[in-house]
Amino acid sequence: MSTRPTPFDPARSPGRQLTRRGLLGRAAAAGLLAGPAAGLLAACASSGEASSEAAEGSDDNPFGFDPASQIDAVFFTGGFGEEYPDAISDAFAAHYPEAELGALKTETIGTVVQPRFAGGTPPDMVNNSGGDELDLAGLVNDGAVLDLTPLLDAPSLDDPQVPVRDTLQPGTAEAGMFGDRMFALNYSYSTYGIWYDAALFRTHGWAPPTTWDEFLELAAEMSDAGIAPFIHTGEHPWYIHNVFMEWIYREGGLPVIAAIDNLEPDAWRADAVVLAAQRLQELVDRRLVYPGAEGLDHTQSQQVWLDHGAGLIWNGSWLENEMRDTTPPEFEMTFAPPWAPSNSPATPYGTMRVGAGEPFVVPADGANTAGGLELLRVMLSRAAASAFTELTSSMTVVAGATGGVDSTALTSATEAASAAPEVMDWKALGWYGAHLMDDALLPEIADLMAGRSDAERLIDRIQQAADQVAEDDSIEKFTRDA
Repeated sequence: MSTRPTPFDPARSPGRQLTRRGLLGRAAAAGLLAGPAAGLLAACASSGEASSEAAEGSDDNPFGFDPASQIDAVFFTGGFGEEYPDAISDAFAAHYPEAELGALKTETIGTVVQPRFAGGTPPDMVNNSGGDELDLAGLVNDGAVLDLTPLLDAPSLDDPQVPVRDTLQPGTAEAGMFGDRMFALNYSYSTYGIWYDAALFRTHGWAPPTTWDEFLELAAEMSDAGIAPFIHTGEHPWYIHNVFMEWIYREGGLPVIAAIDNLEPDAWRADAVVLAAQRLQELVDRRLVYPGAEGLDHTQSQQVWLDHGAGLIWNGSWLENEMRDTTPPEFEMTFAPPWAPSNSPATPYGTMRVGAGEPFVVPADGANTAGGLELLRVMLSRAAASAFTELTSSMTVVAGATGGVDSTALTSATEAASAAPEVMDWKALGWYGAHLMDDALLPEIADLMAGRSDAERLIDRIQQAADQVAEDDSIEKFTRDA
């Protein structure tokens, strides 16, 4: 799906992360390792800097790109469809008519790209997103993707006097950073929260809930009307984990989240975390979730919601485009910030997550790293960004590139983001994703929502995983301010 955030922005796309160990395992299973594993690591490891074969750059051509060369790019088409890569190709051709851009489209990034990383012949640019995404943290640690700081410092195509970084929405660079360097360009600018049909709500006289008690009152009325109050996708617990994290932030604010991100002892046992976990269990115990949701994938759950089988769903602003073909014409897809898990949270209503997602990387061992960088620079032009928005009804990180799109979904999400009294985020689940997310939070929260676990076990498992990360000196640590 996704305006998909990166492993640095864990409100990111569903799917497993491929660790270094997993990369070796998959390569061996696929018969890609003809020699020792060290050969693969050598193939993946590099300085993380642009290839020395690239020509010297200039103001007009900052990366030394050969305008008659070939570029090998791979795009994820799950959430935003197959049209936008064509629009990007057209925008690139307008600047470089002699270049040959090969734009492969796929919904299985890892399956397509991982063997090429393993073999030392990765593409020049990869849209690393979707349920089969690669573990970006592992690629960064192995030096397998470029530091994109030179892209931020390069002259923008729309105004060469203005560097690319100054044309982007706030937080774009930070969303793709490890330490002080950006390794992923997050292209879409997404809002994350609760979605409902405004037409349905008008018919019944309902309003989006702002507190837990308001949600329970609404849930009772929805149940009386034969509508499940809430639905999620059990097949991709990434979605419901965002509800959990949003409730933690709403209830405890940044200090609680910062303690989690900084791996402080017992941070996952804070009162706000306990309450958020208990509320998830309450959704299940009170039967407020659509029956069988634990077996649905994201599009199936979204279709149930579109068919009014459920009244509320958590999702990102890619939702409208992802379900465009099956959305009833009378359905008024509308965004609302997350309600609080109590009646007296630390943060005001309207606090929400908004930011850059849908990561693009330039593999360090690509044959044309200069071409990969220049492709990203073209994507950050207003023309390319506006075309993306027109085709997907989703904003990009390019400030002012609106594309002239007018829809209830996009308008409501944009207005909520503009009015947000506080913008939430969390980092640890991205910094240490394979350890905290894949090995702990995602499987345990899936079990909880399926009735196979409970709030206490969820907290125990994620705290244990956080403690293991904190005690492991081989894992690089990061910190943030509260």
